[in-house]
Amino acid sequence: MNSLFGRTVGATLVCVAFYALTQRLLGPVVWLFLAVVIGVAFSRILIDVAADLGWRARQQQLKSLSGTHYKFQNHVVHVFEDDDHCRWLATDEIRKIVSGLVSDSLLAVKFPNGFQLLGKTGRGHLRDDALVAHLADLQEPQAIKFKNWVEHSIALPSRTVRKRKGIHIADAKHI
Repeated sequence: MNSLFGRTVGATLVCVAFYALTQRLLGPVVWLFLAVVIGVAFSRILIDVAADLGWRARQQQLKSLSGTHYKFQNHVVHVFEDDDHCRWLATDEIRKIVSGLVSDSLLAVKFPNGFQLLGKTGRGHLRDDALVAHLADLQEPQAIKFKNWVEHSIALPSRTVRKRKGIHIADAKHI
């Protein structure tokens, strides 16, 4: 908004300077030219303000879904991010996409650090790196597509944030 304030002050100063320099020369006709100068000076500012208000309204409306709502081939995938910037995916949503996902109890044994029961209902969730590791073992085409999507859309951005912030997490397979 500082830029907007500066632009508004600048446009006002241009209009005042134009009026001060031309009012004696042109007399009352200066108002016609001043209207054109005001229109040119302030039109872009008004357009930018209207666009900014629209983006802010949209951002506020979508704020509750930000970072939690993903879609893979018309399947909604809810992703939870913890304090260490690890992303967790619900196993029941994963099973709707990939049929080869083993039971929650086997996932808990295979990935002791990569599986948790989260939420009020205690739904099983896999951490992004554990999911990619498990999907790498599956050979069905849908699992391979889903693994590539998870790696690109969920796991990579999560790893990037952790690396930038210097956060180290335990390997999903080891206790």
